[in-house]
Amino acid sequence: MPFEIQPTIGLIIYLHSLKYVRNLRNYGRLYYVSKRMRYAIIYAEMDDKEETIAKLKTLNYVKQVVPSKLNELVKEVQGKDPTALDKQFDEDFDD
Repeated sequence: MPFEIQPTIGLIIYLHSLKYVRNLRNYGRLYYVSKRMRYAIIYAEMDDKEETIAKLKTLNYVKQVVPSKLNELVKEVQGKDPTALDKQFDEDFDD
């Protein structure tokens, strides 16, 4: 059985209290917790994205769940031609 990388999505979860941060491990891989700003970042499987967001929103210690736009940004940057951007940058500063 070959190892396959599952596509994931980052979820930014704003919390009322950090007391229940450990419980977020049930919904995905806990990546980061900000104690000062009271949010956590977890990575969940892309296939279960809608279900995971719905489950997280029902928790009483969760204020808001925001999906990360990082995957879209990476796809957008990969599609760009770096040499075209350099030429455009040079043209902006020519006198």
